[in-house]
Amino acid sequence: MTRNIAITLGAWLIATPLYAQEGELVPEVHFLSWPSATYANFAETGNYVAEEWEKLGLTIRMDQQAFPNPMLKMWFTDHEFDVVLSSLSGAPHRLEPDFFTNSQFNSANSSPGSWNVGEYSNPEFDRLGNEQVKIYDNEKRREIIYKLQEILVEDQPDAVLSSQVQIFAVNKDNMEFDGYQPNPQGVRANVNQIDMRSKRDQNLVRIGWTLEYSVLNPTAARTIEETEIAALLYDRLLWIGADGSLNYRLAESVESVSDTEIVVTIRSGHTFSDGQPVTAEDVKFSFDYMKKWEAPYFTQHLSRVENVEVVDPTTVRFTLTEPYAPFVMNTLGQMYVLPKHVWEPLVDDLGIENPQQFANDNPVGSGPYKVKYRREGTELYLERREDHFDPPLSDLLYVVYGSAEIVTQSLKTGSIDVSFQPVPPSAVAELEALDNIEVYEAQSNGINSLRYKTTGPVFWNRDLRRALFHAIPYQRIVDEIYDGKAALTSTQITPVNGYWHNPNLPTPKYDLEKARQILEEAGFTWDSDGRLRFPAQ
Repeated sequence: MTRNIAITLGAWLIATPLYAQEGELVPEVHFLSWPSATYANFAETGNYVAEEWEKLGLTIRMDQQAFPNPMLKMWFTDHEFDVVLSSLSGAPHRLEPDFFTNSQFNSANSSPGSWNVGEYSNPEFDRLGNEQVKIYDNEKRREIIYKLQEILVEDQPDAVLSSQVQIFAVNKDNMEFDGYQPNPQGVRANVNQIDMRSKRDQNLVRIGWTLEYSVLNPTAARTIEETEIAALLYDRLLWIGADGSLNYRLAESVESVSDTEIVVTIRSGHTFSDGQPVTAEDVKFSFDYMKKWEAPYFTQHLSRVENVEVVDPTTVRFTLTEPYAPFVMNTLGQMYVLPKHVWEPLVDDLGIENPQQFANDNPVGSGPYKVKYRREGTELYLERREDHFDPPLSDLLYVVYGSAEIVTQSLKTGSIDVSFQPVPPSAVAELEALDNIEVYEAQSNGINSLRYKTTGPVFWNRDLRRALFHAIPYQRIVDEIYDGKAALTSTQITPVNGYWHNPNLPTPKYDLEKARQILEEAGFTWDSDGRLRFPAQ
């Protein structure tokens, strides 16, 4: 049963800019989307949505931009869109329910580079979001997480299109996994990359896709892809398992002394790739450094860290400003350990304003790999560290291609061994029919959605967003574009994350007449050309 969430009129008026005068035309919608050459499914999804919205009298300007740049800048930094086709990848650490709720939609996270790219603001949502992160009792916390999902369905700052099924393929003549682990990220998960074993004479696994790993500086990482590659070069204290369990990496133990004090003990005897030892001083330095320089991917996770204290060479004590339930999974599970002797003098030695300006072409890290070479725009070669506490099985060579079709063809012929490019669902049957190809499917906690800029000239109006909830051809997108390899979901927390997913909310359903009815009841009108007009103010 769906509960209605009441928002006071005063709070609503404060949060709603009055763009529209009486009977004004709804402006042209700037729809930021993905390039069809490399992300055909996303691009086609945008076209399906635009076609239905135009039936309601909206004028759509589709704007396909190259990913990652300039699309990421328009999306996360400049908020240069009215609506963006958002695809947030699944990952084990994103099973933490704060990620797909409070982190994404709390008004405090609306600044450039933060997660609330649509600049959504609801005082009640913020209050509940800030409350739930302080609660360690999962049952009590779940009640609030359910309410947050209800508010999002009611307000529609983000229309969830589907949950993701990650599909990847490997050439099994050339490589194999030494124990593949099902994961929301599929074969791309770090835990699976280190277990890739080459069958070639040269102990090297060749990986192809259309995205270049251009950022090797962990202080400058902005995307999950950039953090993935960094996690192979720089150890994290923990990796999060596919079921949300803690897998110790550099850490040997994590002890919660109180709601605001956590003690971490790290491995002794481990070294960075230059031979220098990894100590508790490096751990403290890394957290302090990332916070000081406002590393974009980690700033939010570090905001509640009040102090990091070195207890002894292998022990660190974290003191938080307040109880913070996501700390272990979101903070300890994502932060990297940097070598203090490399990074501390770096800004002064290079004469730069910020460490994010550092290219870091030859990273010194304690992770399971080190960079052998990088050829900009074409290749990145990672050499395994046999002296690591979890030594990989093979070297990795990432090869950049210009289109998804070329990646797939290279996999078939054996030029590459693994495709990190998501396999289009329509191509699955063809690949499965080949004797040398094995396809891996992973149910993901990631989602595809339409994120509205709620402070912009179009989607400030909640009634318009609520109407468009019914003007999306959800089932057609799943069936025709994804060939059934996706699933409808009512909220940003998908059924894969079963404990935190609210099952009491309505499954999205296309109903154009319902959309039109909501618009009419809200006072929208249409002119003689069928163009949609805002209600009179």
